[in-house]
Amino acid sequence: ALRAMGFSQVQARRLLALQPRLGPEHREAAAAQLLLLGLSAEAALALLERSPALLRLPTERLRERAEELRRLGLDGGR
Repeated sequence: ALRAMGFSQVQARRLLALQPRLGPEHREAAAAQLLLLGLSAEAALALLERSPALLRLPTERLRERAEELRRLGLDGGR
């Protein structure tokens, strides 16, 4: 699924190594929300590596935060 989102094989491995106790659906959901904000796969991965706690947020909470960022004007990775 990560490869289909635009992550390279190396990037997908790096993402899967974060928070190993979490299921892959958490990583995919977090990555998807960041990509929807317009971040590149590398930028999304870098953010999750710097802030791995984002992966532990419930999917709905992560979606709410992403929507708030979009309302505030963050889109296209800006």
